[in-house]
Formats: sequence, structure tokens, C-alpha cells
Amino acid sequence: MPEAKMEVDNRTEYDRRICRAIDYIHSHFREEMTIDTIAKSAAFSKFHFQRLFRATTGESVAEFVRRLRLETAARRLRVPHSDLDITTLALELGFSSSQNFAKAFKNFFGVSASDYRTMSSPGSFVAKSRELQKGSGFDSRPLNVSVLQIPEQLVAYKRHFGSYSDRRLERTFEEVSHWADANTIGNEVIFLGIPWDDIEITEDSRCQFDCCVVVPDASVIRSINTQSIPAGAYAVMRKEIVQHDFESPWDELMQIWLPCSGLFPDDRPRFERYLTDGSNDPEGKWLVEFCLPVSTR
Repeated sequence: MPEAKMEVDNRTEYDRRICRAIDYIHSHFREEMTIDTIAKSAAFSKFHFQRLFRATTGESVAEFVRRLRLETAARRLRVPHSDLDITTLALELGFSSSQNFAKAFKNFFGVSASDYRTMSSPGSFVAKSRELQKGSGFDSRPLNVSVLQIPEQLVAYKRHFGSYSDRRLERTFEEVSHWADANTIGNEVIFLGIPWDDIEITEDSRCQFDCCVVVPDASVIRSINTQSIPAGAYAVMRKEIVQHDFESPWDELMQIWLPCSGLFPDDRPRFERYLTDGSNDPEGKWLVEFCLPVSTR
């Protein structure tokens, strides 16, 4: 094998295994985790794993886990009408005490958790919703949202690190599409996208986006990672997208529909289901279902 190709194959395999470690962290970040356990989930030694993890993500494992916990806390605190106790939230997210959480939150966001919640209070959400409806170019018609029970979905994926507006994200989807063309995955090919981060909370360089294709079972999987999108209740909104504006529908769901729904966002990953491909449309229009996990808690 030529040396250059071997180097590329090694890099691809390392990236796949780091993504498996990140998947493990996403599934267990509320629990106490050790470097050894996380490294073993990706079949790395602890020594090599920490170096490779930082090279891929730009953060140490500890920094990544801490940021994930704090940004999850911030999303929870932004939920309208939430009466979640901050101490309870801190312990749920794996902090040893409310004092440690309070210090880490203020260091990270520059304000206390209680002040952050006040800034994101129901009143501010209502005001922002009205502002958005009046002046942002959002569709002023009533939102067509259905709450559906969606079964578990097994997907093959490749992960993009960085801004959601980066053209590399489009190339990652192309790689997944080429993989789907080369593998037998059934008659209907369904592409999904998982935006793991909220761009109002996470800086662009730290964002992660999974480019996915639904697969019938693990038997077709070769040279690509897989994960399962959990079953459960999802608020589903179908929208026509132009000019790659995939953020506005999420804002509409979170800031306009959710406060009036009586429901709360769940910690399962949200996802986008692409019904048409705007890159093949002369007007660049996409038809997309935006699926927000919800619960009654």
C-alpha cells in the first residue's frame, strides 16, 4: 500500500474511533467517567487516546466533558416555564456539588446560572417570539407541528467538526451519500442530520454535526460508524428551506411553538430529515422535517 494512502486510511480510522468515544461521552456524560473507560470504548490506550482526542476536537477529554455538561445545563435553563432546581440540575449533570457547578458555570458563561435563567425567562422568550414573528423574515402563518412517536432509527454517519455554515459539512454529506451508493441499504434512502449543538451557546469551532443515512440493520455496515437515534416523542415540523437557512425553523420550534405547547425539550438528539435535496433543485429549495425530542416532565 502506498505510504500516502496508508496515512489517509490511518487518519480515517482514528477519526472513526474518536467519534465512537464522543458517542460514548454523549451517552454517559451525566455519570462519572474515567479516561480509561472512554478510551476503551474506542479501543485506544489511555496515553495515545488523549493526544488523538485533542488533535481531533481541539479540547482535552476533561474540557470536552465539562463543556458538554455546562452547555446542557444552559439549554435546560433556557427552557420557558422551567422550574428545575439548579442544585438538582447540577447533580443530574454529574457535578459533585452545586458549589462546583456554580463556579464552573460562571467561569464558562460569565454569569451565574440563576442570572442566566432570568435572562432566558418566559417573559423574554415571549418578547423575543413576537419580535421574531414581526421582523425576522419568519413565516407568519401558524406553525404546522405534530407530536409523533418515532421508533428507534439505526444510522450510519460521518461527523463534521466546526461551523454548520462551513462548506466542509456539505462535503461530509457527499461522502455519506457515496457510501450509501456503494452499499445495499434498501430501496428508500433516508438522509438525516443531527446538529448536536446550539449555535447560540456553543462557539462555531466546537460544534458537531452528524451526516447520517438510515440503515436497516448492522449487517450492511462497512468502514463507517453507526449510532441509534432513540425512540420517543418528537415535535415534527415540515418546512421548505431556501438559501440553506436551517436555523430559523429550530428557532421557531424552540421560541414560538414550544412555550405554548406545555411540553419540554428532551435530552435525546434533535434531527433533520431531508425529504428533498436542495442541491438538485433549480431554486435551491429543500423540504425538511425538523424533529425536536420532547417530554412532559
